[in-house]
Amino acid sequence: MAELEPGSEFAGCRIEGVLGRGGMGVIYRATEVRLGRPVALKLIATEQASDPDVRERFEREARLTASIDHPNVVPVYAAGEEDGHLYLVMRYVPGTDLQALLRREGRLAPDRAAGIVAQIADALDAAHQTGLVHRDVKPANVLIAAANPPATSSAANGADGWRGHVYLSDFGITRVQSADTRITDSGGWIGTVDFMAPEHLRGEPTDARSDVYALGCVLHSALTGTPPFRRETVPATITAHLHEAPPRPSETPGVPEAFDSVIARALAKEPAGRYPSAGDLGRAARAAATGAVASTARGSVATGAATPEHAEPTRLAPAAGATAVATPPAPPTAVTRVAGGPDPGDGTGAGRGPGSGRPEAVRIQHGRRRKLALAATVLVLALPTILIVRWAAGWGSSTSTGPLSAGEVRDVARSFADAYTNEDDAALRRILTPAVRRVSPNDVQRGRPAVVGEYRRQFAADDVQRYALDGLQATGGMVGRAAGRYTVTRKGAPPITGKLVLGVVRRDGRAVIDQIDTEPRA
Repeated sequence: MAELEPGSEFAGCRIEGVLGRGGMGVIYRATEVRLGRPVALKLIATEQASDPDVRERFEREARLTASIDHPNVVPVYAAGEEDGHLYLVMRYVPGTDLQALLRREGRLAPDRAAGIVAQIADALDAAHQTGLVHRDVKPANVLIAAANPPATSSAANGADGWRGHVYLSDFGITRVQSADTRITDSGGWIGTVDFMAPEHLRGEPTDARSDVYALGCVLHSALTGTPPFRRETVPATITAHLHEAPPRPSETPGVPEAFDSVIARALAKEPAGRYPSAGDLGRAARAAATGAVASTARGSVATGAATPEHAEPTRLAPAAGATAVATPPAPPTAVTRVAGGPDPGDGTGAGRGPGSGRPEAVRIQHGRRRKLALAATVLVLALPTILIVRWAAGWGSSTSTGPLSAGEVRDVARSFADAYTNEDDAALRRILTPAVRRVSPNDVQRGRPAVVGEYRRQFAADDVQRYALDGLQATGGMVGRAAGRYTVTRKGAPPITGKLVLGVVRRDGRAVIDQIDTEPRA
């Protein structure tokens, strides 16, 4: 869809200008014509829209979001589909967002960081009580208002040392798109890897405790200026989330040691080891900032799909012909947020806009074509080291027999090396899915014929003596991952070395390769 021009109307809103762009769509500053009030209109990125089940899920999530009457949740006024595009109409919040604030200031004072996180924790508790899991808690979705805080907010009540008001935005959007994808065709992560819990990265069910993990990552970012597991590449970042111990924020000058235990618990690899609720994390952060004794955890407030018993899997299905590339965080001019207008002059982002009232029921509207967002193919392409991570459930007519073991993933990686060594394109074909993709820094092949054809070209160009994989590491799950260093020994030519990552899925009961990502070493 072409960008909406100022003065044009869409979904009952007159467009005033663009607030931001990102992987999930475009946000416009607009005026709701019927009521004459300023709003933020978010057009959610769509691809291959058609599925009534996704439409129903979108409407349900929009109603759930609208039902959260909380001062730290951005109110949703309307939601629907028009001309094949999903949209949300939300309160316009003048101000900035935490991502832009951290980019400008580097890191925040501990009391300020704790105050922001505590308010977001309150918002998450309110969502979890309704059975809603956010799944995309990150600084870009933390809006810092520019006016005075409402009397009902914890900031106004002086519960922390920083007097300002924040909102959590984008409730419901990720759940709709997570029906099929975690990547949009514009290249943005839906659920940025810097803030995704291990079970989220593995494509396992996510519940309220996954949001607790993400909020812990936000707290670490606010305290130190850096996400806890950020590495040079997306693959390395994912590996750190899965396997490395949480860092100690007190190693950053000025951060009290009390935050070390807060971060360690929030970022526990297993959900059961984390704070049982976001509110418990928020209260612990406040106590760490003030030197007070942390209160006893009050326990989970989650209901419905936000509980471990009813958590839904991160279902991600492939869509033909769509590719997406993971990109670094957007520059300040491309921040996806509801907050717009000038940053507060003192740089604090304190305050907020109008009151917190909202209609009893969000307006659900349908456009002429009734198209909804399904999915782009699930790829994460990180340069210079390339990794494609793909989650799946519901792979067409597959007869899945459960998660892959690490041994199965390792075996299929070795079969790949053997097939290359023997220059056996038939053997390669047997261990590749029909929709397999091969990605290198220079090109991409999509589909089994194209991938096998590329390897056949390589076999013809060189007399391969051996393809060896060293340092092979394999992990199982709904989608397995094998990574290692490869060396191609060639007759009469120097060897070729580099890095290889394979994404492995189960199709018809067998472990087969769905993604091949290779980075030759210069």
